[in-house]
Amino acid sequence: MRKLVAPMKNKIPQILFIFLFLLIQVYCDLTLPQYTADIVNIGIQNTNFQFIIDTGLIMLLMVAISAFATVGVSYFSSRVSSGYAKDLRKIIYNKVLKFSNHELNDISRSSLITRTTNDVNQIQGVLGFMFTTLIFAPLLGIGSIIKVFELQTNLSWIILVNFIVIIVLLVVVMVRVIPYFKIMQEIMDSINKTAREILIGIPVIKAFVRQDFEEKKFQKVNKEFYDVNIHVFQTMLILLPLITLMMNLMVVFILYFGAYDAISNGILTGDIIAFIQYATLLVSSFLMIGGFFIMLPRILVSGRRISEVLNTEITITSGELTEISKNPTIEFRNVSYRYPGSEKETLKDINFSLKPGKTTAIIGGTGSGKSTILNLIPRLQDPSSGEILIDGVNIKNFSLESLRDKISFTPQKAILFQGDVKSNMKIGKNDADDDEIRKALDLAQVDFVDNLGEEVAQGGSNFSGGQKQRLSIARAIIDHHEFYLFDDCFSALDMNTERKIKENLKGLKDSSILIVSQRISTIMDADEILVIDDGEIIDRGTHDRLVESCEIYQEIANIQIDYMEAIS
Repeated sequence: MRKLVAPMKNKIPQILFIFLFLLIQVYCDLTLPQYTADIVNIGIQNTNFQFIIDTGLIMLLMVAISAFATVGVSYFSSRVSSGYAKDLRKIIYNKVLKFSNHELNDISRSSLITRTTNDVNQIQGVLGFMFTTLIFAPLLGIGSIIKVFELQTNLSWIILVNFIVIIVLLVVVMVRVIPYFKIMQEIMDSINKTAREILIGIPVIKAFVRQDFEEKKFQKVNKEFYDVNIHVFQTMLILLPLITLMMNLMVVFILYFGAYDAISNGILTGDIIAFIQYATLLVSSFLMIGGFFIMLPRILVSGRRISEVLNTEITITSGELTEISKNPTIEFRNVSYRYPGSEKETLKDINFSLKPGKTTAIIGGTGSGKSTILNLIPRLQDPSSGEILIDGVNIKNFSLESLRDKISFTPQKAILFQGDVKSNMKIGKNDADDDEIRKALDLAQVDFVDNLGEEVAQGGSNFSGGQKQRLSIARAIIDHHEFYLFDDCFSALDMNTERKIKENLKGLKDSSILIVSQRISTIMDADEILVIDDGEIIDRGTHDRLVESCEIYQEIANIQIDYMEAIS
């Protein structure tokens, strides 16, 4: 909870202005009923038109001041609530950027989107309501109570009875709707997750003619959200007519019993009118507070969900060492890895080294753990057991920034960001000039880009799979790194393009290269090839040796050679 409050610290001056304007607004609102009583008791009773005019002008001035104060409250409260939401989203975003795959398995990406948007918006709305209403209501209520007692009537019991009835109504409604607010947020996560899955999978859905099935799946979760919303808001909306009825009955009782006092000269007519106005203000202020308490469960649910993100313990933390020697060696020593919640180890007792100027390749079946090995090197995940060493020092001892600065990682799925070609290339090297970018594009055989300002749509959707892979490779090699990791990023390229790129990669002779691939043609000229099966290295060596001695490698090679002969 302390982390949720932290963004408010730099907004204290604006909050003080809100309090000042609220006090002015409350003072003006509380004086109006008394002026009304004076007009009736003095002006009308004594037919003193000048007093009526003078008092009326003062009332107009009070209304103008109150309106000005109301604008001031709205202005500063909107700035505070919007600024708080902006800062909170920034804090959440910075926290999520530190998440590893472990944390993303605990809190799904769709849920993180909902928490960063919908939950923060809920808190922002309630925060604005709190400044404009929740603080205003108690001040108005306390002031109205003081004014009611100053009138010295015996009608206060009517307000007390009305209060008790309204409290009972609020409690009954809150008990009925509170459990549903958490359900609403959870269903919102499901809607986001389902919609995201459908939008990403549109090509597959269309290809297999599954539109009706996916539509029904979305309609199901959407109907759940609709039903819960209807139940909650129907229950809450019952309050409005019931409370309106109670307030009208209160006015009727005040007029009825006040009339007897007025006839017996126990109270002045103007005081009855003032009493009604103060009683209405008092009940209204209580309703404002009640409305907040109805909203409170929702903000508490949103607050807990955001706190869960902010309080999530980061499993992969940065080390203290910042210096890594030039041309280092990475060594896997008895490394094993098991995904959280999995009973089976994905990697078992992995041992190999990445040496300067050498190319190492990994090949194996789908799900054998190839990509997991690459994820361990930049510490996107940490081993369950064993060590990964850089020149004999555990990589956990190095700062994440220093470690990752030495590594260029090209993931299996080519990821491009909305912008242009130049902005995407600068992700690889922030200060790259145009000549460096063009050189990297040439090395990666990017011959389809006319100029560096060419638009890149979100996710690179305006490029084909092979084009995205070449742009991704260009981004990876634009800057010099000690280690280049290529995770099956040649899969969408034709053999000729792949051969040219691999020939160009020989210019990275001082660095270590690790290539994961399913294609023999991609890895056959590597200095060392690791054959992985079921998370274990079952053999290693050059292409020529493995073709002769490794059965699994022979099988992969024969299948691909037969395929190439069939299509040639």
